Amino acid sequence: MTSILEISHLNKVYEKKSILSDINLKITSGSVTALIGANGAGKTTLINSILDLIPHDSGEVRFLAGNDWKKITGVMMQDNISIHRITVQEIIQLSRSYFKYSLSYQQLLKISGLENQQKHFMSKLSGGQKRRLAFALALAGDPQILFLDEPTVGMDSNARNDFWQKIDQLRQHGKTIIVTSHYLEELENIADRFLILQNSTIVFDGTIQELRNMSGNGVVEFDSQLSEKIFISLTDVISINQVGHHFQIVTNNTNSLMLELTNYLQALENLQIKQTNLDTLLLNYKENTHD
Repeated sequence: MTSILEISHLNKVYEKKSILSDINLKITSGSVTALIGANGAGKTTLINSILDLIPHDSGEVRFLAGNDWKKITGVMMQDNISIHRITVQEIIQLSRSYFKYSLSYQQLLKISGLENQQKHFMSKLSGGQKRRLAFALALAGDPQILFLDEPTVGMDSNARNDFWQKIDQLRQHGKTIIVTSHYLEELENIADRFLILQNSTIVFDGTIQELRNMSGNGVVEFDSQLSEKIFISLTDVISINQVGHHFQIVTNNTNSLMLELTNYLQALENLQIKQTNLDTLLLNYKENTHD
């Protein structure tokens, strides 16, 4: 697959603190890349540096799909922009006017889901409606590469589900997407690639299955009066989370762990086996790298 974006040795220091340290990336055309990490890890700074919204101190960013990168990118930033005394209809038409080739007004209105609010002022929209409008505006120029920073914050569950369906459709049409989100469960089924930012650098770059191979493939849950000390000594235990008498054991081998747990079955209730989700994987990855 062809790269659409290449980042080489990118560095950013702010008030003598390293925010981005030697970032090297190649983004493949048509891929969905998720940037994940704790607050302050540098996700937004990385996006802003790529887009030249803030200057980086050293390194290189190269868009490979055209001479004018602004014509091929769409951006949905974390903070909503609300312009007073301008309507939904006016801001969509204004955004379209910046591009030689743009999506139609009706296409963008449908993407926003604001057909009944097109005459409303932007400032009167709810938080979720502003996010949906921001998404439509990011698509105004029919971009090849789309940057989404916390796109679903403020949306209700129905709007979030609809949003990710639209992202899946964009992926199927070959769009390249770079996204950050604290709703990690939303990223599991949409992203091809996960980048973990930690301590100003990329500490993991791979698929969710590769992350599971490192941080645990499965979770065994149960209720028990037994002590945690009994379970911590079992084979293939990566971590144990205990709340009251409820246990969550992360493991790389659920079959092996379940075989050992048969010795304690009479003392276990509500036994379940689950696949590790992205929240658990990220937590275990952090713990393992701090050991």
